[in-house]
Amino acid sequence: MLDSRRTLREPPVIICKSCGRENEDKFKFCLGCGSGLEAPKPKAQPDTLDCPHCGAAVPGGFKFCGACGGSLQQMASEPAVNETTLTGGPRPASSSSEPEEEVRRLGELTVIRPDGSEGARIELTSKGVTLGRTSEHEVLANDPFLSPEHAALSYESGRVMLRDLDSINGVFWRLRDDVELEHGDMIRVGQELLRFEMADKVDELSTGWKGDDAEVKRQGSPDRGVWGRLALIGGPDVETRAYEVHTSEVTLGREIGTILFRDDGFVSGKHARIYRDQDRVYLRDLGSSNGTYIKIRGQRQLANGDLILMGQQLFRLQIG
Repeated sequence: MLDSRRTLREPPVIICKSCGRENEDKFKFCLGCGSGLEAPKPKAQPDTLDCPHCGAAVPGGFKFCGACGGSLQQMASEPAVNETTLTGGPRPASSSSEPEEEVRRLGELTVIRPDGSEGARIELTSKGVTLGRTSEHEVLANDPFLSPEHAALSYESGRVMLRDLDSINGVFWRLRDDVELEHGDMIRVGQELLRFEMADKVDELSTGWKGDDAEVKRQGSPDRGVWGRLALIGGPDVETRAYEVHTSEVTLGREIGTILFRDDGFVSGKHARIYRDQDRVYLRDLGSSNGTYIKIRGQRQLANGDLILMGQQLFRLQIG
């Protein structure tokens, strides 16, 4: 019996072209008819191709690489091109010569609720963040006083900058120190919105006088020394009341001051002061509970702990 563990291999043969007899390949003449035998030609080795995945040599006609198992279907019509052959090394992941800037976390904006507790948080990164009703932050989606894209925070040269995106109701920043006022500045104390105006610029706008005529006093209008004006804003282009400023300073409050807002529970008893120092006018918070805010013009640099008011949302900035 044959050992099943062994494999029998038939010896190579040469078929005689004259009589068709099979002869061992070592014979030179046919054992059947004596005709000369031609030595068999060696089988042609199939063409080999380089695997486009690992570079191994693969016989032509193979569909998969025997080394890595990668598909060779795409090689049927054209030879594969190896990146190492063309470039001398693997192709870089990006064609840009400049590395992408790493996005870093800078801090967060925390929503401060009316009772002083903390609410939702919005992460601030070096890429910046856009705030508004249509932004990705759900906490802002239902605020009707926010514009779709209201404000943006950006990181520029190591500084955090707050920019108003031409919002309808503006962006307000809580005072830390005295701030110089300009004609047309908007001020928030409690729930009151005030516009500060310089009297000389109001006169020029209301009369239309220019040049030398602007210096002429009008008859019937005694000079009371009015140098400023505070307009209480009740809506778009609506002034509900105006306060003339003719002393060197004016105090705003609920109980004590020149201008009182007795029905506003968010205004402190003695809340803020506007005063004049030579040709400049300043706004100062008097340690009020809810703070005094001024509307930013364009953009403003922020510091750690700053409070920002926009729409019905109050945010505290935490850097780091």
